Amino acid sequence: MKFRVNTAIVGSTGYTGIELIRLLNFHKKAEIKYLISETKYGKNISDYYPGLNFKNYPKLVKFSQVNWKDVDVIFLCLPSGESKKIIKKIPKNISVIDLSNDFRVSSLTNHEWVYGIADHQKDFFNLRKDKTKEVKISNPGCYPTSILSPLITLLKKDFVDVSDIVIDSKSGISGAGKQSVTENLFSEVSNSIKPYKIGNHKHLNEIEKCISNFSNKKKVKISFTPHVIPINRGISSNIYFKLKKGRSFKQLRGLFEKTNFTFLKMLKKNQIPQIKDVVGTNYCFFNFFPDRIKGRIIMISVIDNLIKGAAGQAIQNMNLIFNFKEDEGLSFNPVAP
Repeated sequence: MKFRVNTAIVGSTGYTGIELIRLLNFHKKAEIKYLISETKYGKNISDYYPGLNFKNYPKLVKFSQVNWKDVDVIFLCLPSGESKKIIKKIPKNISVIDLSNDFRVSSLTNHEWVYGIADHQKDFFNLRKDKTKEVKISNPGCYPTSILSPLITLLKKDFVDVSDIVIDSKSGISGAGKQSVTENLFSEVSNSIKPYKIGNHKHLNEIEKCISNFSNKKKVKISFTPHVIPINRGISSNIYFKLKKGRSFKQLRGLFEKTNFTFLKMLKKNQIPQIKDVVGTNYCFFNFFPDRIKGRIIMISVIDNLIKGAAGQAIQNMNLIFNFKEDEGLSFNPVAP
């Protein structure tokens, strides 16, 4: 494996692109070789984000200007539908980490792409043993990351009755990206909470397909309602499910007390996960609470949608591809309130 890798970022001026630049600056084994933008090429990234002017980053260039011999891994930080347009233009010897929605569901059904839920990567692809060629990873969506990261372990150990799962999630406005639309204006989101795409969100198929993969391929249906809340970043997800017969709340906690993850952390008993505890980090904090309905569990999970739900998980996946320490470039304390 390489000691140091050269990276390229497509869509480098969006929220996830900027977050990748910021995080890669702390990575000791990765260098940013290309910042790619089809609309802002020829400029410096600091022209748009002056806070990045302390380092000599490469100028923004067009996709067609990239010398692929200088690239080991490329991050695609593009709106849905755009990654599919350029994927065939990327040489096959380069690892690809796509942060869009373009390949997520298909990565759960075929082997060309790897579903990149990083804390459970070995359940989808053993990168250390099976990497015979460069890898294409589809980063999960931010909502699915907050839901599936703690849930997959329970599914694998057969704790969850998958016939009755209800999920309620709240996200900061940065989850919508940088597009300028009326419903994302400050005056539209402040002092309120807004459910949207009720029963028809694009992440539903991704969540259901992943759960099905750990349920003997049984076709699973869930109820999922996302909300926008008036904060910049962060996701809080409440997952309601029934325990399988013979399983107990004590066994549930005991399962995670015996399992070690780098970025997936169960809190102490009765400690409530809060968004402010993970903002600025690659952690997913979660905890379990017994419902007043016997046998029903309330799981609360929180992440930073731009880091664990996007750029941080992408770097975690890169670390796994190249056999770096899993937390290389990702060891941050949360931003103080």
